[in-house]
Amino acid sequence: MASAFRSFLTTSTRLAAGPRFSSVPTSIAPRTSNYASIAPGRIIFRSKHIDYTQKYADKLSQRAKEEGVKSIEELKAKVLPPTQTAFKKAQPIVADKKESSSSAEQKQKQPAAATSATSAASSSAGAPGSGNPSLDKVMKLDLVKDLDAEEISKIWIQKHLHQEDSISAVVPAETYKKMLKRSKDYPLFLLPLTHGDGVEFYLMQFAFHQVIFTSLLEYKTHGENARPFLTLTHYPELVEDKQIVLMHGVVSTSPKVLTLDQAQILTFGLQQYYVSDHPEKLQLLEDFHKKPENFSHERLIELTEISG
Repeated sequence: MASAFRSFLTTSTRLAAGPRFSSVPTSIAPRTSNYASIAPGRIIFRSKHIDYTQKYADKLSQRAKEEGVKSIEELKAKVLPPTQTAFKKAQPIVADKKESSSSAEQKQKQPAAATSATSAASSSAGAPGSGNPSLDKVMKLDLVKDLDAEEISKIWIQKHLHQEDSISAVVPAETYKKMLKRSKDYPLFLLPLTHGDGVEFYLMQFAFHQVIFTSLLEYKTHGENARPFLTLTHYPELVEDKQIVLMHGVVSTSPKVLTLDQAQILTFGLQQYYVSDHPEKLQLLEDFHKKPENFSHERLIELTEISG
């Protein structure tokens, strides 16, 4: 399922406010985070520096004429406002435990049809209290409504291609539906990341359409006030009409703990457990939440592709 995300290097803006992480069972903390002899994994959605403006020059030039602008650069400027402005208000918020529990109970009583769930997800994007910025603050939707998914994807990727400290992706609708559904059952998880000769664990948490990552050490030190080191924001507004979800991931620069490669590896790790149907990986998710005494850090490392 790794091909489900098409990831490219892109830039980030510092997060305006840090989220609060939910409590994590103490039994998930490993006795040691220094594991030697880690078999290198393979990250297969590695960013490629493709000049989409050149590759799709004819299509973009035609679109520029239709929009009444003189160049492709003017087209991008018209369709996409500056990233800096768009992400200033991105403040990830995680509901407290009581609210989360109440929300989970209500959702269990609702029909589980994928279509209705996705429609609700799309309409909730950017809603007050969600902590998720709406896509219309980032992209002028009225100017792209007549474009197909491929054209929108090209514009989105090209916008972020040469930016620093972030990653971006275009996620197929069915892939995102699957990930979102699984995240409701398993909103928290650990992912290993190679660090020198050993491994460092990162805690990830879903918060509406955002996924927040911090190191386990940061969480053990600061608890619910742990600083996010990577935040992935998904925009589901196009999921019904275009069958895609746009993603932008921001690597925190205050402090900057992760490299772009590491951010991509963590994003790939997310796919491995929330999109893949690998039975042992699903069992690890289950154990982490319901049987923490059975959760194996060693098995997590063995099953996860954690290096480039």
